[in-house]
Amino acid sequence: MKTYSFMIPSMHDETSAKDVRSIITGIRGIEDINVDYEDGTVDVYYDENQVVIDKIRYAIEKQGYTIRNL
Repeated sequence: MKTYSFMIPSMHDETSAKDVRSIITGIRGIEDINVDYEDGTVDVYYDENQVVIDKIRYAIEKQGYTIRNL
């Protein structure tokens, strides 16, 4: 299992955090997600044999969120 951590500067409330969690949960191979909207951070734990980071980034950015690496 690998971890991908990043920031979403526009995630400022519980609603946007739930939206981000929902987007990531829909990706096959995701094992766990920690979303902290107060810090704007997301930690994604995934199976490296099923998921590539670009897939996670694409899914989030497609919904209008901007990602910044930690």
